[in-house]
Amino acid sequence: MIIRATAKLLNISRIKPVKNLADFSGTMPGEWYASIVSLPYAGKFAIHFLHTPTFITILVPGKSLNNVVPNIPDKLSSLLKRNGFLQLREIFILDPKPEIFATNSRSMLGHMNQIKYNLEYHLALPETLELTNYEAIEDIHLRYMFGIPKKREYLKPIEILKDLSKNLLNQ
Repeated sequence: MIIRATAKLLNISRIKPVKNLADFSGTMPGEWYASIVSLPYAGKFAIHFLHTPTFITILVPGKSLNNVVPNIPDKLSSLLKRNGFLQLREIFILDPKPEIFATNSRSMLGHMNQIKYNLEYHLALPETLELTNYEAIEDIHLRYMFGIPKKREYLKPIEILKDLSKNLLNQ
């Protein structure tokens, strides 16, 4: 599993930025981009993981990659199960010891910045931190529409998962 974190998140996690300029090939298992999102409560944060190529959003409360990365497999399994895609779990290949690098795609950073405002909006709705439903926010973002300028089209993560599921059944 490859995680590409923003400079701010690497700094907060006290991880020295390592460059890996290899371009993503566009096939599974993909890469995870990570950035930190402020919660509307003093000193509270969540880490937003965005998967390439599926654009799946995973939110994990916390502010250090070292503490939250072990939660990714369970959070992904839960998201896939809730939405009827548990059969896709194995193609994500989530290693217990991920490789962590600095980001290398301005396009993915643009997607992360775009979705960050939407995430902060949904995270600000509950009256208390305990009422924050991260799973519901993840499910909402399965239907979030991402613009892909190179292809001149729009994609939703749920549609990508449906295509992956269909392809898996046809094998």
